[in-house]
Amino acid sequence: MTDRSSRIPTHRSFASRLAEGDTYGTLLIFIIVTYATMALVEDTKWSRTIVGACFAGTLLLALHTSHVRGRIIRIVGVFVAVSVVWQGVLAATDHEPFHGASYIFVLLIVACPVVILIRIFRHPVINVETVLGAIDAYLLLGISFAAIYSAIDGIDPHFFRQGAATGVQYLYFSFVVITTLGFGDFTPATDIGRVVVSLEALMGQLFLVTVVAVLVANLGRAARHGTKTEDIPETGDTHGDE
Repeated sequence: MTDRSSRIPTHRSFASRLAEGDTYGTLLIFIIVTYATMALVEDTKWSRTIVGACFAGTLLLALHTSHVRGRIIRIVGVFVAVSVVWQGVLAATDHEPFHGASYIFVLLIVACPVVILIRIFRHPVINVETVLGAIDAYLLLGISFAAIYSAIDGIDPHFFRQGAATGVQYLYFSFVVITTLGFGDFTPATDIGRVVVSLEALMGQLFLVTVVAVLVANLGRAARHGTKTEDIPETGDTHGDE
């Protein structure tokens, strides 16, 4: 006879679930707060430091909740911590930000949606957190392209035909492109810019018709077959060398 107590779902605290990973709902909140912070604060040296700290927290949470562990997460943690502190020192001494660290930061942001997708596709069962992970990856994909546009502008100004742009404008343009809204108020000025913009629009549509559609379909299939989705086995962790 099956023990009835074994069928009762265990309710874990938020702290324990956050420590274990797969808390993509929390990551979604971090992404929204970071985006709102970037939109509300003025474009100053200190505001860029604050936004950088928000992005650093979002980046680390994205890696942690996707089960990136060991040496990899420690190296990234040290890098982003040093970068944020150094940007704060530069802001306090009224110096311009160090662009070399910004380019490395761009690479880390671009890696985030890839790491999330690898993790969610390793889940044996599709549940709500998995679908939230796909949404997080989609939003981070838009943020990644915004970071790429800003990096291109730093190498060869100006990215937009309309002139210089702020971080918010890059994010705005990126999400307009990835959703294929096409308002036309910003247009790339160079051929490489047009190629990257076209790539983002294509990736955005492919993401929606493949990744999200497949996950939602499998979520419904799991529900119809009565699959239990409360607990996700801890498989497929991405460990660094200890």
